[in-house]
Amino acid sequence: MTFLEKYANVILTSLNLQKGQNLLVRTEPVHWNFASIIAAEAYKRGAKYVRVDSNEKENPLLYKARIENSEDKYLGYVPAFRTETLRLLVEENWALIALNGTENPEILSDLDPERNTKAGKAVAEAGKPFREAIQNNKIQWIVAFVPTEILAGKIMNIPPSQTAIDKLWKVLIPILHLDEEDPSAAWVISGKTLKRRASVLNSLMLKEVYFKGPGTDLKIGLSQKAIWHGGSSVTEKGIDFSPNIPTEEVFTAPDFKTTEGRVRITRPVLVPAIGKIIEGAWLEFKEGKLINYGAKSGKDVLDQYLAIDPAAAYLGELALVDSNSPIFKSGKTFYNILFDENASCHIALGSAYPDCYEGGSSMSEKELLENGINVSNLHTDFMIGSPDVDVTGLTWDGKEVDIIIDGEFVLP
Repeated sequence: MTFLEKYANVILTSLNLQKGQNLLVRTEPVHWNFASIIAAEAYKRGAKYVRVDSNEKENPLLYKARIENSEDKYLGYVPAFRTETLRLLVEENWALIALNGTENPEILSDLDPERNTKAGKAVAEAGKPFREAIQNNKIQWIVAFVPTEILAGKIMNIPPSQTAIDKLWKVLIPILHLDEEDPSAAWVISGKTLKRRASVLNSLMLKEVYFKGPGTDLKIGLSQKAIWHGGSSVTEKGIDFSPNIPTEEVFTAPDFKTTEGRVRITRPVLVPAIGKIIEGAWLEFKEGKLINYGAKSGKDVLDQYLAIDPAAAYLGELALVDSNSPIFKSGKTFYNILFDENASCHIALGSAYPDCYEGGSSMSEKELLENGINVSNLHTDFMIGSPDVDVTGLTWDGKEVDIIIDGEFVLP
């Protein structure tokens, strides 16, 4: 078995693809060779049918061509078959693999902001039913990373090349447990650690979580019905699966009306909805809403992001990760949300995961909002943790508790 076949099998095992199940692989064209390896391994496992697809933002060259050349009046158009196809995928219980790793992280950086926002808003709205199905775990899904020459060169700080990819794989292999005899078993053990950590957090019944460090003094409120998750998830049909490889986080949905204070963003953020990187950012919240923000570079990205959906000015996720994360220990910035979010505590501007609230998966949008769970067409993680940022909590019965001190979890 080749190295890439081994990786494909780790992804499929984590996804828990069922015999006779259909599989969708969403990816940029640069990864179609690896997608074909996944397809071969999926068919060996009894997959019924495998489709590889590059949607609007997963085919950035085509998207760029449209934004730069289309008549303005057509930018808000999304063909009906796109939405209908996504509806059928959920109805027929397809599984989803999203291969993450853009060919060129800044290929969309010079697009006209207004035209990009108009098209991006339409695409986000059209994909809403499928996104909600994923957030509610109606189907199995997993996000996995595959390096590209330009991205590998940026991460490794060397010229883009196959050599850069090879050097990056040496960093990725231990992070992904691919150097172990049974990587899938290693992820099961890791998942149990995260589930135990989430269980401890749930038992504390936290009312508020505080982040304190250089440039950061932030309070995030939680509902009494908030649920912490970590490790594997379960579909509504009872199928266990892991949504991310790698994953080092425990996360929940905050009460979006309660966030107060200022926070420093500790790692660069590539915002997929815009296709640009934000560096050296800070955010300020009042009564839950993002009221002020700035950045060393990329403030305009936040301007465009919030223009797509004003609901993205509120938090949808709070996640805790400590400095024992192998991604943090690598010392690398990956310019990729999947990896960077698992190197640091983070918050998400945009939608919440409804299953992070008791009974949330069966609630309407109106009910979710009434209970403090944010609903948005967007979701982007912003890293706020570091060894200099302490995390403490206040329980609903008034007890203060240390959670992360000097970068490490201090809970059992």
